[in-house]
Amino acid sequence: MLNNIFQNNFNYISNNYELIAKVLKENKVLGFLAVEISNSNKIKELYTKEFYNKIFNFITNLFFNLKGKVYRNQDLFFINDFKDNQLILLLVSKPRNKEELDMYNLKLAAIRIISEIKSQLFTIKEFENIKDIIKEIADSLNYGYCIIKYDELKDIKDIIFDAFRESYIRQKFDELSDKIISMVSHELRTPLTSIKGFAETIIQEDLNKSEIIKFANIIYNEADRLNRLVNSLLNLSRLESAKVNFNIKNVDIKEIIENVIELMYPKIKNSNIKLNREYEDEIIYKALADEDKTEQIIINLIDNAVKYSPNGGTITIGIENKESEVLVYVKDTGIGIPENEKHKIFEKFYRTTISISISQGTGLGLVITKYLVEGQGGKIWFESQENIGTTFYFTLPKNI
Repeated sequence: MLNNIFQNNFNYISNNYELIAKVLKENKVLGFLAVEISNSNKIKELYTKEFYNKIFNFITNLFFNLKGKVYRNQDLFFINDFKDNQLILLLVSKPRNKEELDMYNLKLAAIRIISEIKSQLFTIKEFENIKDIIKEIADSLNYGYCIIKYDELKDIKDIIFDAFRESYIRQKFDELSDKIISMVSHELRTPLTSIKGFAETIIQEDLNKSEIIKFANIIYNEADRLNRLVNSLLNLSRLESAKVNFNIKNVDIKEIIENVIELMYPKIKNSNIKLNREYEDEIIYKALADEDKTEQIIINLIDNAVKYSPNGGTITIGIENKESEVLVYVKDTGIGIPENEKHKIFEKFYRTTISISISQGTGLGLVITKYLVEGQGGKIWFESQENIGTTFYFTLPKNI
């Protein structure tokens, strides 16, 4: 938890579960808003932790002082003391002229709060000489939102945990939704153009049987590519709209990995790939996770490792027990990721210049993988050197 660096009139969320449970029971439905400084680690690294704490304290004060102006006095304001970059607002009040809260009103409230905080940050005299830094911080302010409902069978801590996860997914959905139309149209156009062109050739040209079979195979492969793309888009759409349910429970990560290895063994063997395991048979690696979603994460990462490793290459799968989480990594000896393309690796439809020349793909696998990891409260990152290999790491929380 955070050190108590804030004023006494601000409440930490962990101290108020009973209050939240009481208010939720009385109202049945609450709006949940989370505002955070997304580049908090960068700010601490560049400008010291003391400076960051000072900035966060200012933002906390600005947010709190919007009570009675942007949000109402009966709404509840908290600091998330499990993260040092996040503030929480529980909207108890209903919007004017509305019978109940909805996602649209929550989004409007979040946008207005962010806008007010940003504009007021630039009016603080103490920050006049560091406007570039303040702009960087203001630009990194993000928001997430969702609606939470009373459930007498569910512990309030679980309700709040689910709200954090759902609001994060909602945040990512809003960030990326504006980009999806142009990207989808481009990605769909490519296989459709090929299908149309080769179909026209078969219809219009006097071809022999071998040529027809050749062009028909191209059409089949492009249609299959189109089918994979549509399925990936549907999966991603469900994740972004928070329509995917995570069945979180204690699972054995080692057992899931062994099941995936057995499933993918024919593909690994056919590629003449050597497989190394870096985990102990006698050690238990338990995490709080969704078994099926975790299996999909591991399948995606191993599939990429096989796809981009040379014949005779090596893949290493490892697990480590950490204090509050389980770390999993998949390491390959493949083509690697160019330095100037690393920042784009989790973007929709993005494929590195090297990977495009090696195999076809949708450019959505890692995006989906990232959503699946973060939707379970984990983190994902990678290390890579071109022509040496890539290691993807992800964590899942433990039940502590």
